[in-house]
Amino acid sequence: MMGYLEALLGALRPAFTRQATFAWFVVAFAGVVTRQDVYGVSSIIRALCLAPVYYPALLHFFHSTAWTAERLYQHWEGWLISQPVVERTAGRIVVLGDHTKQPKDGRRMPQVSTLHQDSETSSKPSFFRGHHWGCLSLLGQAAGKRFALPLWAEIHPEETSDSRATRLVHVAVALGVRLSVRLFLVLDAFFAVGPVFRAAAASEGRLHILTRAKKNVVAYRQPPPQRPRRPRRGRPRRYGQKLKLMQLFDAPPDRFLSAQARVYQQQEIVRYLVLDLIWKPAKGLVRFILIETSRGRLILMSSDLTLGALQALGLYTARVRIESLFASVKNLLGGLAYHFWSKYLSPVSRRPARGTQPAPVSSRPERTANTLAAIEKFMALHLIVLGTLQLLSATFAQAVRQHAQCWLRTPSGSVPSDFVCRTALANLLHANMRGLHKNPVIESIRRKQTLPHATREKTVAERRKAA
Repeated sequence: MMGYLEALLGALRPAFTRQATFAWFVVAFAGVVTRQDVYGVSSIIRALCLAPVYYPALLHFFHSTAWTAERLYQHWEGWLISQPVVERTAGRIVVLGDHTKQPKDGRRMPQVSTLHQDSETSSKPSFFRGHHWGCLSLLGQAAGKRFALPLWAEIHPEETSDSRATRLVHVAVALGVRLSVRLFLVLDAFFAVGPVFRAAAASEGRLHILTRAKKNVVAYRQPPPQRPRRPRRGRPRRYGQKLKLMQLFDAPPDRFLSAQARVYQQQEIVRYLVLDLIWKPAKGLVRFILIETSRGRLILMSSDLTLGALQALGLYTARVRIESLFASVKNLLGGLAYHFWSKYLSPVSRRPARGTQPAPVSSRPERTANTLAAIEKFMALHLIVLGTLQLLSATFAQAVRQHAQCWLRTPSGSVPSDFVCRTALANLLHANMRGLHKNPVIESIRRKQTLPHATREKTVAERRKAA
């Protein structure tokens, strides 16, 4: 396991322009794995027993210009695509996309806006202040278990020329170009809008969309061919018969086909109907797949006119894995428990009235932009830690159980869970730090556990004074 971890970290080394910055990345990586609380950056200091004088240096690491989240993601995705656990369908890799919202009350925190909560739970307020995150993940599979390998995440600004829906599509297209692969992008009903399908069409077949349609979706059959006759006034028909797709479930049963399919890890008989119809928002043909399962009726939309019904159902049921990714980042690792703020940003009200709150103004926009970049770097670190835990669980399942040494009332199956793998890796790191094992990860941590004068390192304040 440690050899695999060292190889992975070595593949990420080119993302950092300075060796000292990469050393701090290794320390922060180990701190996220071993910490027991999620109180921001200070918890990494406590988890690794680092000298308190290094706390400003760790803060400076996230604000450093020697690395960016975008460059780190590019090297990370290059490592992921080479792993055998990546699932492919019809020669395409499967990318899952979604949004998540994180409440933040910081008055001087950049890009905090008023958000509406779409969740059906009653424990969350309808409106709150926070960050709107967009995320992409790669679908992986090992021993029959599917999981979402994190690829990319960023804070979506409130006002931008690129909408929050099409932003994920454009990032996915750029991902396919960099890796020279074709992909499916699986999304939820929020993305069932015309601009998303038009953005996918602009990729010239490199990317196809699969999403769930809204219940009020309307489409049209193709118009009948024009018979050769004398020309008449007016333009030719562009649309045929209008169809309200939810009403087609009540059509005669002989129009639907039946087959056995796997729906959320359970085998059952489903009824389905495939129609290629004209959808006005997309300005072209879209494949509509009407599926009736024991969980209810479902309409899927795809820009791929060759996608099979059962294949589409299998891909869409895998979309729930990105929700598990969000749960692990938030609750297991604390990736969204950040507290970065900018003193150059004018404070805003925590309860602004609509239309009365001016946009926050920064006296030094470049420093405020650096604070926003630090937040996204903090998130990138946690996503890569989570992806590493998933890869270790899929590759070294037996070794993970052996090093975890924890009792579970309900075992997670053939592939250990993120919690079990984190426990195993934390135990392994602690054992190496207590022993005499020598590897780059442990040596980087041990150098930071003593005062700077003992290791001939300088703090951030000393380096600034010398400059």
